[in-house]
Amino acid sequence: MRIILAMLAPLLWGTTYVVVSNYFTHWSPFALAVWRALPAGLLLLAIKPSFPRFHELLGILLVGFLNIALFFGLLFNSALHMPSALVGVGMMALPVVGVLVVGVIHHQKPSWVQVVSAMLLVACAGYLFLSNNPHISLSAVLFLIGAMTTLITGSIVTKHIMKSIHWWKLLTWKLIFGGMMLIPIAWWDIKSHQSYVSPLPHSLMQWGAMFWLVVALTSLAYSVYVYTIPLITTTELSFFGTFNPILAMILGATLVNDAFSTQQIIIMVAMVAINLATQYYESRKSIASEDAIIEY
Repeated sequence: MRIILAMLAPLLWGTTYVVVSNYFTHWSPFALAVWRALPAGLLLLAIKPSFPRFHELLGILLVGFLNIALFFGLLFNSALHMPSALVGVGMMALPVVGVLVVGVIHHQKPSWVQVVSAMLLVACAGYLFLSNNPHISLSAVLFLIGAMTTLITGSIVTKHIMKSIHWWKLLTWKLIFGGMMLIPIAWWDIKSHQSYVSPLPHSLMQWGAMFWLVVALTSLAYSVYVYTIPLITTTELSFFGTFNPILAMILGATLVNDAFSTQQIIIMVAMVAINLATQYYESRKSIASEDAIIEY
C-alpha cells in the first residue's frame, strides 16, 4: 500500500502541465498559482483544522514563500509558455539542479557517475529545447530553471522545519500563506497585461480542470506525498519522482499532440534511461542523499 501511495503523487503531478496548457492559456500564471494554492489549503484546513503557534509562523511563512509562492509562480510562468512535453524534459534534468544545490548547501561532492549523468542530461535537454519548432523563449527556460532551483532549496528547508511542525499543519498553512502572498502579485500582473483573460473559470470543462488542479493535484497529491516520506527510502522516493516528467512527456506527445521528430523522441527516452540508470547505480552504492525532498 505504501508503494501505491508513493507512486500516486508523481503520477498525478505528471498531468499538471497538460491541464495547464489545455485549459488555462491566456491566464495570468500568478492568478493560476493563487487558484492552485489557496483553495487547496483551505480545503485541508476544513478537513482537519490545525492552527500554527506564534513561534511556528516564521518557518511556515518561509516554506510558503519558497515552496508555494515562488515555485508555483515560476512553474506556471514556464508551463504556460512552452509545450507540456518540454516542461517534462526540463523536469527530467532536475537531478542536475539537485546535485548543484545540495553540493553548495551541504558541501557534498557528487560522484563521477552523477557528473557524467548531469552532463548528458544537460546536453539532451539543450538539444531538445534548441531544436524545438517553434523555438522556446529564453525567459520560459529561465523560469523553469528557477522553479527547479526553488524546488530543491525549498525542499531542503522543508525537511528541517518538518522536524518541529506536524506535516499536516505545515502543508495546510504553507498553501494558505503562499496563496495569500500571490494575490497582490496576481492582481498587479492582470492589471499590467491586458491580454490576460478573467481569472475565473468560464465553462464546465474549465471548472472541472480547476477541480482537478486544486483537489487532485494539490490537496490530495501533496497530502499523500508528505505522508509517505517517512515510509519509503530515498531511493524509492527518487525513482517514483521520475514518473512525473515521464508522464508529462508522454501526455504532451500524445494528448496535446506536441510535434516531435523520431530523433527527439529517442533523446527523450535516452534521458529517462540515463536518469534511472544513475539512480540505480547510486542506490547500489548506498550513497543516496537524504538531504533533498523532491516536491512537484
